[in-house]
Amino acid sequence: MTVVRKILGEPLVHFLLAGGVIFASYSLIDQTPVSRDRRSIEVGQGQLSQLFETFSRTWQRPPTKLELQGLVDGYVKEEVFYREGQDMGLDQDDTIFRRRMQQKLEFLLEPNAEELTPRDGELEAYFREHAKRYEQPTKLAFQQIFFKSSRPGDEGELAAKEVLSRLSAGSIDIDAETLGDASTLPSGMDLTDGKEVEAVFGREFVVGAASGTVGQWSGPLRSSYGTHLVFLDQSVAQAGITLTDVRDKVRLDWESDRRKEITDKRYAEMKARYDVKVLWPAEQASSLVSASGVE
Repeated sequence: MTVVRKILGEPLVHFLLAGGVIFASYSLIDQTPVSRDRRSIEVGQGQLSQLFETFSRTWQRPPTKLELQGLVDGYVKEEVFYREGQDMGLDQDDTIFRRRMQQKLEFLLEPNAEELTPRDGELEAYFREHAKRYEQPTKLAFQQIFFKSSRPGDEGELAAKEVLSRLSAGSIDIDAETLGDASTLPSGMDLTDGKEVEAVFGREFVVGAASGTVGQWSGPLRSSYGTHLVFLDQSVAQAGITLTDVRDKVRLDWESDRRKEITDKRYAEMKARYDVKVLWPAEQASSLVSASGVE
């Protein structure tokens, strides 16, 4: 009897007994019959293709037979855990689980290759509708003199204005190094695409330089570095761009817009099956008051 009492007094025995009670209770409560389909995991051709393509895109080669088997084993393991987790209710209010489910559904909403193939005339119509997106900037050739300046009206900008007046009067020789401040910026550019000039000096500089008069100094023009005087050597407006010139970019843009259009529509149809209500703070407080019967 002493031995029995000693055994029953062990914490491990208490733990095992408690676990047995919980398990027995769960078995009595959960009388849901096990569906044969629920316990059947089938890896079909579609899933095999997805595993194959995902591996190929990631590693830039097709998987070996052994690697493909490993992918299948991994998928089956994931599916087993997924279903067991659902049975245990682990999917309830689980952020990671919900996001994973969202990612899967978003994948299913993706349009297929046929839906992302433009019909006759669609690219032409898209190009006309978004013509401004494909306009090419003016090409510029110029010289520039840089002045350190952090804000309009400071000493650097005042010095630039003084030099500009002297340059316009032709009273001094052109020497960027002696007239302005030293910098790592180029003192000028040969005929260069406006986008490339913008990448170096910024949009504000390009707009100001392009509005100047060829053969004259203008400024001060601001950039993220400071302020500049610009002598415009040449300005060439680009010829009209045709669809042939930018077909690849137009096709990519069309596909992107078309993909969004299709997925947005499919999501809207899915969402329409639900009654969505958002209780904003004021409305929520009002609902609580009504429920309590207090006015």
